[in-house]
Amino acid sequence: MEIFAGIDVGTTSVKGIGVDRYGKILFSYSKELSLQTPRPGWAQQNPEDWWSAVVEVLKDLCQDKRRLSAVSISGQMHSLVALDEHSKPVYPAILWCDQRTEKQCKELTEGLGGELSVINSFGNPILTGFTLPKLLWLKENEPELFSKIRKWLLPKDYIVKRLTGRSTIDYSDASGTSALSIGGTFLASALELCGIKASANPELVDSGTIAGYISGEILPILEGVPVVVGGADNAAAAFGCGVERPGDVMVSLGTSGTVVAVTKTPVPDPEGRIHLFRHVSPDSFYHMAVILSATNSLNWFKDRFASDLHFAEVERLVAASPAGSIGVIFLPYLNGERTPHRDPNARGTLVGVSSFHSRGDVLRSIYEGVVFALREGTELISDLGTEISSVRIVGGGSRSKSWCQMIADNLGREVWLPGVDEGAAYGTARLAASALGFSSDSWITLESKFSPDLRRKQIYDEVFDIYKDLYRSLKNDFRRLGELQNRIVE
Repeated sequence: MEIFAGIDVGTTSVKGIGVDRYGKILFSYSKELSLQTPRPGWAQQNPEDWWSAVVEVLKDLCQDKRRLSAVSISGQMHSLVALDEHSKPVYPAILWCDQRTEKQCKELTEGLGGELSVINSFGNPILTGFTLPKLLWLKENEPELFSKIRKWLLPKDYIVKRLTGRSTIDYSDASGTSALSIGGTFLASALELCGIKASANPELVDSGTIAGYISGEILPILEGVPVVVGGADNAAAAFGCGVERPGDVMVSLGTSGTVVAVTKTPVPDPEGRIHLFRHVSPDSFYHMAVILSATNSLNWFKDRFASDLHFAEVERLVAASPAGSIGVIFLPYLNGERTPHRDPNARGTLVGVSSFHSRGDVLRSIYEGVVFALREGTELISDLGTEISSVRIVGGGSRSKSWCQMIADNLGREVWLPGVDEGAAYGTARLAASALGFSSDSWITLESKFSPDLRRKQIYDEVFDIYKDLYRSLKNDFRRLGELQNRIVE
């Protein structure tokens, strides 16, 4: 029996699943990872921890002498792994959520002709989480270690190299580095600003490419098993629920929230509010909106102000409150916001609360605030010419029927729950199957449908207009409050 293994190197864990040729998940295992935060705003991991976790997951997948047909690897985007001549990390991996590179982002942006020039070249502004400014930070702050760099990789690619000895990167991950042009080549001028020679670049390959074969020295039972290059976690997760053609859209309701929309018009947002990345499907792109606090907004409120409520009771209270939460509006900017504001000073805000309102109204406003943030990103994507037609919702928040219905009502479109919601691991298992010539189209099934209610949409349209105005009204106050908070905390 064929078993295709999908491995996802995440931030908090490494997850591995075994899938048969018909898309049925046979086994699932995960290993937790630790995060190092040696200074405020810093986030690092030891690549050796990823490797140890991947080996353990592969051993679990091979229990009872099960033989895998292929292994494919996806992983967290943007995080930098810098290797020396012996393929050893010269420094801990600097992660996607690390914020130390603000100065380097400005230097690179100026060196490449300004932000609009950067966006036109790469599809995105240079952000603190991206890979290129991390290389410049090492050059400026750890010059001795930087001088030892012979190869730079991303997390999944480090694992592929350990398994096969080959240094590769696929286009979906490379498009989030601030080094790959929209045309699909590394921009030498950008890398030269960081002191990186072309010889240090990994080899660009398509997702689904067989990079090599596992050595028996690593795992004897897997000797000769092909290792397939996967993709960036968001792209692989979208592929895992069948979002792969123009018009396909994935709304992810996790701790953070994303809207991924496959596009046939790879047009960057000139204001840098919407990301443009390459997909794992050949010659394909997607626009992506990102909000920083999705289910985290509900978890924050529930933990601090409604810890007595079980999730079922929260759902009952939310369903009992009418659309629009009787005029209560929540801005879900608990940790700043990315799309569309790119504002680290933005803060969560409850507006319109009176003594008349119930706890259910406030809870519903939190649900709706998250949906409004996702809607704002979706509408910006549509404004760039990307079609929005087939919408699927995934992530922990998709277990809430209320949240799913609100998304359908606000977008004015049917929203579907996929039959399998296993994220990037499932998408990368699909890539493993395809690499060996097996079709995985039948793996994609749709389970539940939520149809929009036009009466509720009319209410939401009115509240949404007020929601958008609130940020513009409060922007300067957010900045002043942030300065005050920092002084108080210090």
